[in-house]
Amino acid sequence: MCIKTEKFEKYITSNFNRVLSLETQKTLGDRKKYIGASDIGDCPYKVVMSKRHPPVHSLKQQIIFQRGHLAEDIVTKMLDGLDVEDQHEVLGQLDQIQLKAHLDKLIKAKNRCVIVEVKTVSAPVNKPYESWVLQVQFQMGLMLEKCDHHVEAYVLAIDLNSGWLKTFHFEFDDFLFETGLGKAQHIEDSMRGLCEPKAIIKNYCGTCPFKMSCPKQGQHANELPHDLKLDLDFIKRSKEMAKEAKLRGNRVKKYLLEMGIKQGKDIDTQTVVSVKSTTSKRLDIDALKIDYPEIYEELSYKSKSDRLTVI
Repeated sequence: MCIKTEKFEKYITSNFNRVLSLETQKTLGDRKKYIGASDIGDCPYKVVMSKRHPPVHSLKQQIIFQRGHLAEDIVTKMLDGLDVEDQHEVLGQLDQIQLKAHLDKLIKAKNRCVIVEVKTVSAPVNKPYESWVLQVQFQMGLMLEKCDHHVEAYVLAIDLNSGWLKTFHFEFDDFLFETGLGKAQHIEDSMRGLCEPKAIIKNYCGTCPFKMSCPKQGQHANELPHDLKLDLDFIKRSKEMAKEAKLRGNRVKKYLLEMGIKQGKDIDTQTVVSVKSTTSKRLDIDALKIDYPEIYEELSYKSKSDRLTVI
């Protein structure tokens, strides 16, 4: 890499971090001083640790975080023509705790207010995550304390890579709002040192900056986060499919050899299959070890690798 390129990359990285820091301070303020709606849907351990020790994110992670803003810009175009306010702030109070919700979009109608929360995903989602539900219920609860209109909410989940989009509608649920207030109290008590913050398995535990110290995800953990469970399910299904593919492949190969067919074709799918006999030489390690132990030891070397076993 040339010096000019290196200097330019260093500049854009530091400038990007500076702009994001100012943007966060302007829109969200000091998150140590309040409990936000996103905190309610998050893992209490991660929330408390983030407030005590704000993590420093890499450039790559910061760019990934910007997907949310890109999705919000798309939704802005979708809602064009409606009376919409961006980043509407709603304040609340619980004992000595300041509560705050930043609504991605607030649609104002004559007799109702509609909250629109935008979420980015990397794969289709069949039902909303619990964190989304608690977040919008908390938002609606705080909103209802400030207005007399009917309040409802939508979560718009968007995959920016594939263009997949799904909407989830929510009506206010008093029980879920009280659950959110209970989480807010727990977070506040943990911040004050009155209790230890509870760790909850989430679908993003694998990327959490505090996973090494987490009682649920530390070195003694035995429960995997949701995203890794999906990976394991895919691996198991792939292994089963590989076994089936091998059996079917052997059946096709046996037929071609028995019939003396060098090349076969599936006219419907235009798939061509052929079988070719090959001869290869392999080293008999066991015989070498017995007959020529000195040569075996001389040529042997140790190598370390990590093997994943999925049962």
